[in-house]
Amino acid sequence: MEKSANAHIDKLLKEASEDGQLISPMLPSDVKNYLIDIDGTVCDDIPNEEPDRMATANVYPDALDTLNKWYDEGHVITFFTSRTEDHREVTEKWLKENSFRNPILKWETKAWGEIPADFGRK
Repeated sequence: MEKSANAHIDKLLKEASEDGQLISPMLPSDVKNYLIDIDGTVCDDIPNEEPDRMATANVYPDALDTLNKWYDEGHVITFFTSRTEDHREVTEKWLKENSFRNPILKWETKAWGEIPADFGRK
């Protein structure tokens, strides 16, 4: 299995096979990968047409506490968003400033492949 720049996830992933064929790597059975939207889930719902509000979005305290608890328990927190690449810097800065503990990583398309929902959007 090829290693990526995301060493903390790579340490968790285990090669898997089915009928003698390699399949997608798997997390241990006691580790969950939580897929979490940003806008309207962990903070105010901010449309892409109003990016000036992204830097000052109100974090939902219960969401922050829950995600940090899950991360501290060893689970993987994966944020996904409809925010565009133009909003990356303000989004990453907001996540860091609001004390989300999980590492902030960008999807590595070259290593992991295209996300079907993104076909034609990049």
